[in-house]
Amino acid sequence: MTHTNTTPGNQGNPESQGSLTDEVVVKFLQVLERARAEDMSCDDLFASLDEFVEREVNKKDAAKLMPLIDEHLDLCSDCCDEYEALLAVLENTKNEATG
Repeated sequence: MTHTNTTPGNQGNPESQGSLTDEVVVKFLQVLERARAEDMSCDDLFASLDEFVEREVNKKDAAKLMPLIDEHLDLCSDCCDEYEALLAVLENTKNEATG
């Protein structure tokens, strides 16, 4: 027995099942993007940024270990600027200590 969806707008037409318009897909992606951006606030990031940067400097895969921070840095230019500044300081400090 085959089940045909007869919800309004579909009218039991199997050809219309599973097809999404570009507009629907774009709206869905925008909702997902906003949700991901809200997964971590800037305050949350700043609380863990030093640990993330230390992992980067020590050649540990920080992005894999702390993916929400990595995603937030991709989305937030202010936090990314802070990250880059802290990374530069720690890399210079490490180079001076080993040099």
